[in-house]
Amino acid sequence: MAFIDKTMFEITVSNTVNNQTQHIAGKFGTFAGDTFTGADCSAGILAVRHSLLPSEGYESIVDGSDKPEILNGNSWYMIAASNGAAGSLYGDHTGIYAFDNYETSRAQVGDNLYFVGGDTLGVGLPANTRGDFGEIIINEQYSFGLGNFTSEPTVGQYATISNGKLAPAANAPAGGSGVYFKVLRKAPVTEGAYYWGDKYVLQALRTAEAA
Repeated sequence: MAFIDKTMFEITVSNTVNNQTQHIAGKFGTFAGDTFTGADCSAGILAVRHSLLPSEGYESIVDGSDKPEILNGNSWYMIAASNGAAGSLYGDHTGIYAFDNYETSRAQVGDNLYFVGGDTLGVGLPANTRGDFGEIIINEQYSFGLGNFTSEPTVGQYATISNGKLAPAANAPAGGSGVYFKVLRKAPVTEGAYYWGDKYVLQALRTAEAA
C-alpha cells in the first residue's frame, strides 16, 4: 500500500477536562545555539519544550546577555521530540507534546496571517505562529493519521518516537527508552460528508526506567 501523507491528532480517551495544564501554547521550530528558526508544524507532530517565549510586545527589552528579559509564564519554543526520553519526565506526565490544532487553515503572506475557511481536520501551523500543544499522558489514548508515522503501523503492535514522528515496531522498546505507544485499533475518519482517511488509536505507555 502506498504511503499517504495525512496527518491528524485527536485526544480520544483522556482526563484532560480535569487537567488544565495539559495544553500549552508554543511556536515550533529548531535551535542552532541560542538562535530559533521557526518551521511549519504538522498536526500531531511530537515535540518537547525548549525555553520560554518572550512576552509579546517586550521582545526588544533584553538583559545584559542580549536575551529577552520579560518572558511568558507558560508559552514555549517547541522542538521535535527526538525519542521517547526527550521529555525528561518520568511519571504519568511525559513532557512530550503533540500539536493539537483547533483552527481552520491559515496562510501567511509577508507579515500578514489569513484564515482560510474549509478544512478543519489535520490542519498544520505556519512557522512563527503560536499554537496549542497537548501533553501526552501515560495510559491515555490518542488518534493519529497515517502521515504521522514513518511507515504504516500494524494494529496490536507498537510505535516509538523518532524525530517528532511515530516509528512502527513489532515489539515494545527496551527498558529505559521512555514513552512509546501501543496501536489499539484503526478506524475511518469522516470530514464533513466525506471519507478523509484512517486514524490509528494509540495508548501511551512507558518503559521501566533504570534505577
